Amino acid sequence: MDRIWISRVRELFNGRWAQAADGWPSYTTTAALYVVAYVVLDRISFLHPFSEVGITPWDPPQGLTLAVLLRLGLRFAPVVPVAMFIAEILVRHVAAPWLPVLPTLISVLITAAGYVGAAWVLLNILKINPDLRRQNDVVCLLITSLLAGFLVAWGTVAAFVALHMIERPDFWQAALRSWLGDYVGILTLTPAILVFTGSEVGARLGELGRGAAMLRVEIVAQFIAIIATVWFVFGLELSDELKLFYLMFLPAIWVAMRHGVAGAAASVLLTEVALKIAFQVRGFGVSTVIDFQMLMVALGLTSLLVGAIVSERRLVNQALKESETRVKAILNTAPDAILTLDGLGYIEAVNPAAERMFGWPDIELIGMPVSALLPELALERDRSLVEYQGRRQDGTAFPAEVAIGHAAAGNRLRTIALARDVSRRVAAEAQVRQHQVELAHVDRVSIVGEMASAILHEESQPLAAIAAYTRACRMLLQAPDVDMKMVAQALDKLAAQTLRAGDILNRMRDFLHRGEIELEPTSVLEIVSEVAEFAKTDLTEHDVRLKLDVEPGVPNVLVDRIHIQQVILNLVRNAVEALSESRSGVREIRLSVRHKGKRVVFEVRDTGPGIEPAIAERLFTPFTSNKDRGMGLGLSISRTIVAAHNGQLRYVPNDKPGTTFTFDLQIAGF
Repeated sequence: MDRIWISRVRELFNGRWAQAADGWPSYTTTAALYVVAYVVLDRISFLHPFSEVGITPWDPPQGLTLAVLLRLGLRFAPVVPVAMFIAEILVRHVAAPWLPVLPTLISVLITAAGYVGAAWVLLNILKINPDLRRQNDVVCLLITSLLAGFLVAWGTVAAFVALHMIERPDFWQAALRSWLGDYVGILTLTPAILVFTGSEVGARLGELGRGAAMLRVEIVAQFIAIIATVWFVFGLELSDELKLFYLMFLPAIWVAMRHGVAGAAASVLLTEVALKIAFQVRGFGVSTVIDFQMLMVALGLTSLLVGAIVSERRLVNQALKESETRVKAILNTAPDAILTLDGLGYIEAVNPAAERMFGWPDIELIGMPVSALLPELALERDRSLVEYQGRRQDGTAFPAEVAIGHAAAGNRLRTIALARDVSRRVAAEAQVRQHQVELAHVDRVSIVGEMASAILHEESQPLAAIAAYTRACRMLLQAPDVDMKMVAQALDKLAAQTLRAGDILNRMRDFLHRGEIELEPTSVLEIVSEVAEFAKTDLTEHDVRLKLDVEPGVPNVLVDRIHIQQVILNLVRNAVEALSESRSGVREIRLSVRHKGKRVVFEVRDTGPGIEPAIAERLFTPFTSNKDRGMGLGLSISRTIVAAHNGQLRYVPNDKPGTTFTFDLQIAGF
């Protein structure tokens, strides 16, 4: 049954208040409830009024007003003067004629402006948390409300004096009583409302609901202590109750120490209610009530400040406990060893990873010098990861990366060492290096094979020409009438091809070895003419016509002449071989050269059967060929040579039978 009651209380505190600002119906309902509560509190506390303006020594409606504004927001500010004016009419019976209403209206506006302004300062300038869970929030509330009470008291009493409703000699007495009534009302009601509609009281009620029997007994005992102390001070009708009032501090401090600001707020409210009952029972005069209310201010301030300190310390302890839990979880799950060392390098604490890494249990590690685990470790200064040799319990060594940091705790300096076992990484790096050595060997073998294939492919052309010229010389020398002039020409061409073969070999060796070429300005017409001359034998043998189409005035190009001639000659020779297998009646190769911007474009087009789509997709891949005896290196090497000249060799499919290759070169001088 008690759990159901507690659940309903928590729902009332933490649900209804939190929903009061949602929507116009909730706003209207809450505003109406506030007005009713204000009037009821004003009527209950309307005791010992001062003069006809009705200044009382306890004014809890102002505490309600400040609590509503802080908890629900300044949107309820317009309701405040309405509630005050209605209370003046219903409680103090202010009515026509106009003259008595005017000072009341002025007093209402001054009071409403003062406490609305105090709420604005607290929320927007000081930015307190209405839950009052920190000491700073409580201090800001007490000081701001104290100053606001002084301003409101001074302003309202000054208005009453100006309208001749209070005599001028009574100004300070009336102002003090007005401030005292408002401030006691704020001390006793505002903190209680704020904390009982916040989260801390909800948590304490939850503890009660979970069956904390000792806590229940303690709360009941504290309640009885407050009531018993009030009865002892006032019920025995002793001669000097003021001197015994200090006894009221004992249960108040007890409650504040045990339950923080929530307990302090509850005990202050309970004490004030008990005092009011005692005042009525004993029939104290106004001056005596004022004296007790001044003491009540001291008791309220003391209790709330002590409670605020206790609440904040509880929050700090909770945060510290949560932080320690998080740090412990991090240390326990960290894969690296973490060692805390004292100023002399002895181990004070370790995490589980350190036990696993070094093979020692934590009991034996604590108190051990870190040099037993990391002999070469230097602790003098902070440093990032540095590799050291670690030592396990069994004496085996392993590579470890260690980072060092220092932290000062009071007057003690501690060192934090973070160690990471990098045995796997070192082994992997060694394996990678071994693989790199093996791959380098394979690369060298591959390069030798590719170089041999490239040399064979490139040298086949001049060697074939040498063989042809040699046969021609032999035929000329076997003729009855030897034409020595033709023999000499054939021998000259034979010598030229021999030199060309050596030049190609040297250039190919340099290109494969260094990946470099020798660029120089070269005439395009010279390049093309020499290629036509070199290809003449193949063209004649296969009955193919080479047609040159060089744009007049085409500028020189910046190239390595031998390499570019080899590219063009390879394209022409491929075209000749394609045409030799073609049944087409027209066997023609067109070598075109055009000037285009800062480039010169070369194009080799034939009228052969073309290239199959399956071969065209990987045409420039090494060892891809559609010829029976082809090695598939010519186009790959040619593309590499053109790329070394900052150009691009491309295959262009024809609309009609045939094949087109094109590439571009840079103009000399750009």
